Amino acid sequence: MTADKIAQVQRLSSALAARVRYAQMVRGPILPAQVDALLAAAMLLQEHEVPWPSLVEQVLHDLAQDLEHPEPSAAAEP
Repeated sequence: MTADKIAQVQRLSSALAARVRYAQMVRGPILPAQVDALLAAAMLLQEHEVPWPSLVEQVLHDLAQDLEHPEPSAAAEP
């Protein structure tokens, strides 16, 4: 993969991570396709030994934490 393509993956994954971060902040929906795309980009970068953009790393970490420790939903409250 060329350096230009790697840079494009980094740029696009950062932009997607920013959208997901915004959705987290406003408690909006995060689409499974967004998570899948972030994971695919992170794996591609890792395969090429390229560090993940910091926002991608933060968002994926937060998503993993949310899966491990989900917040109780408002519907579950009495």
